[in-house]
Amino acid sequence: MSETRRDEPALYLRDVDLSNYYPVMMLELADDQRDFVWTNSGPLAEAAYVPGFRPRALYLGDDPVGLGLWGPYYPGYAYESAPEPGAYIIDHVMIDRHHQGRGFGRRLVDMMIAEMRGIADCRRILLAVEPRNTNAIALYRKLGFEDIGRTHEDDILMELMAPAT
Repeated sequence: MSETRRDEPALYLRDVDLSNYYPVMMLELADDQRDFVWTNSGPLAEAAYVPGFRPRALYLGDDPVGLGLWGPYYPGYAYESAPEPGAYIIDHVMIDRHHQGRGFGRRLVDMMIAEMRGIADCRRILLAVEPRNTNAIALYRKLGFEDIGRTHEDDILMELMAPAT
């Protein structure tokens, strides 16, 4: 189910590929998020090189409105090592500045969690958030994430226990 208005098309996720990477890459951050979130070019490049990372564009009808990136969790971001079995990470959440304040960020996170929970071995989902990004921290806590430490960049590391369904 989507959380869109009655007169809007449904929200859905779509893989990022050659046909849509450019408009997804060009989505714009809100000014107050520039210190907290990468532009989409960084996560798209990361997805090209980190095994198992999956970029997911959030669409409203025919238009991309956001980008999420998730994949296997590599403790300490040690991508040259094997990922932790059964652990996945939400590595990027971004909603275009023109679509802020409509619940799309929460919906994007919900959809990615649902995808990861659909993986047979998924037992926990992690994410990292900049400590000053209080809106994102509040959202993640509402979704059941709990603080479990800090990353190498001093971001808050959060975890959601997520047994596969």
